[in-house]
Amino acid sequence: MHLGQFVLRNAARSPLRTSMTVLTVAIMLTAFVFPRTLVRAQRQQVELTPNDRVLVLPKRGGRSGLPRRYRDEVREIAGVRSTIGVRWAGLKLPGKDNVFFGSQALDVEPFLAMHYELVMSDAEKQAFLADEATIIVGRQLAREQGWKVGDRIVFQSRAFPGEWALTIAGTFEANRGEWAKRQVWMHYDQLDRAVPLEQREQLQFVTAQIFEPNQGGQIAKAIDLHFDASPVRTVSMEDRVLWATNVGRIGAVLAALDLVSYLILVVVLAILTNTLSLNVRERTHEFGVLRALGFGPRHLYLLVFGEAAVIGLAGAAAGLAITYPLLESLIGPYLQESLQFPPTDVPWQVALGAAAASVTLAMLAAGLPAAQLGRLEVREALGRVA
Repeated sequence: MHLGQFVLRNAARSPLRTSMTVLTVAIMLTAFVFPRTLVRAQRQQVELTPNDRVLVLPKRGGRSGLPRRYRDEVREIAGVRSTIGVRWAGLKLPGKDNVFFGSQALDVEPFLAMHYELVMSDAEKQAFLADEATIIVGRQLAREQGWKVGDRIVFQSRAFPGEWALTIAGTFEANRGEWAKRQVWMHYDQLDRAVPLEQREQLQFVTAQIFEPNQGGQIAKAIDLHFDASPVRTVSMEDRVLWATNVGRIGAVLAALDLVSYLILVVVLAILTNTLSLNVRERTHEFGVLRALGFGPRHLYLLVFGEAAVIGLAGAAAGLAITYPLLESLIGPYLQESLQFPPTDVPWQVALGAAAASVTLAMLAAGLPAAQLGRLEVREALGRVA
């Protein structure tokens, strides 16, 4: 039996202890990756957001809404090229409440003209424009659900009664990082006709495309001044500024999570050290036999550090196996749907760093028991019974 087989056998000697240790490392990795993934997604969104758009929001918050006529009034303000009205649709799949995706109803023609970052065929755009009972879907979401162009999908809404049977007119990619990968867009009028009468002609926000990007701040002030005496007042800002504000708003929370994740590393280091120390202590007699047979301290160090590496790698594999589906298929889509976060994909750099941290911690944890083993006399080791 060579050293590699000996290492694997040692790692599996106490399956319950090893499994609990690997699970601990896996949970640590998820806690370590989570805040970094959210911060990176938000910052990337800021960097890639076009600087020629101004968002007009209700001053009392998103739940209060804006009258639809605001879309037309904003279009008449100097410096504004075009506008679209947007309303949250809250679409969901019947019987699949755990499948989250973004969904909005909007003015289709100006939306397609304004959002040049959407990549889809002209034929699909024309099909979407021609039929109010159609939608366009992000290709990532379409792949996940097995949808294709021409499929008729029945949706319900998390906010409104009834069902919508909508046909997929096209699928799109967005050359804007993670933006809109899990998004569904539908015609505003199709949604508006189906909601209760008292809730019609309402918008979540208005997006205004402006002629001169460097005039965004001034135009935002002009829009708010225009509605200052209206019953529903507005707060307007450049699209990029809004995303930067969101990053700042959650920055303190994410910084606290980041600090906690480092503290978790310290706890995990202690757990790994305890596990490996117990493993070495239980096998002291065996190590003494190996020394008596002619194995040197270097071989014993290799056994201890090899076992630590196996546990660290197993923890990294288990952690990433948990992290990817948890963040990308559950938490990320939920945050996108409920809090308008950008899609959350775990960057490979973050995943690689977390895996490296797992192995490094395990190797550090092996240092103490390895040092104690190196100082142990052969006679003393042989006299110990596990």
